[in-house]
Amino acid sequence: MTLERPTRLIAFSAVLENPSFSLLGVLWRRLRSALNSLPMHSSVLIFQQLNAANTFRFYLIPDDNSVKQAIENQEMQWNSKFIPKPPPFRPLFLGCKYQVTTTKPARITPQTQLPFYYKSPKEQQLFVEIYIKNMAKEIGLLMTDTRDGIEVWRASLRSGDTNLPARVSRTGAAFMKENKTMLCSRMGQLSTILMYLRDANVINSDEEEEVQRQDTSLKRNRALLKLVEKKGLEAQEQFYQILCRQDPYLMEDLELS
Repeated sequence: MTLERPTRLIAFSAVLENPSFSLLGVLWRRLRSALNSLPMHSSVLIFQQLNAANTFRFYLIPDDNSVKQAIENQEMQWNSKFIPKPPPFRPLFLGCKYQVTTTKPARITPQTQLPFYYKSPKEQQLFVEIYIKNMAKEIGLLMTDTRDGIEVWRASLRSGDTNLPARVSRTGAAFMKENKTMLCSRMGQLSTILMYLRDANVINSDEEEEVQRQDTSLKRNRALLKLVEKKGLEAQEQFYQILCRQDPYLMEDLELS
């Protein structure tokens, strides 16, 4: 933006004669047109809503880890389960729309066409919601380019994808109480866990530094568990869900033992 001195002022307007505006606007329009013709790698993210039977959120995003992490953080707060699926098998184009369909009856809202945009990780990402009435059998998900009808992605949702693990029904507080000693000695990926806890506003940056200042991994794990316990039941539940996502093999082993 620039400030221009008007040639003259009248009652309800300003007159600017022979203005010389920047060509950036013209260049940006041409750049956007060019972007629509450039292929870009993308990712499909699917989350199951745990508090709504057979309801899924479907995201189509550029292959950007910061955008993916922002979505995962939001979905974690919404109590959702991530269902990993492969990315589209051909590059997509920014600004184009892609049709999402299913092989069996399903309700897709707000519409079946999902535009492919790049949005900042700080913005709410676009998604469609898919409700499948009968999940007893396998159901196929497809995505096609609305310009030529060519299929760009295909995957299947199976009962094994959507069955909730037994541990979901337990509370985080109960799990921490029963497994505190083992978590102290075996919990890894501490930096990642701390980052997710901070993003979920369970801890702040000062508390994160306090944990990291401990001189051994055992002491750091013990300090984190003690801190989360002091925060209350909701904090312990958030911590539990983060562990389920970040270290599922450890969690499965602890549950079985």
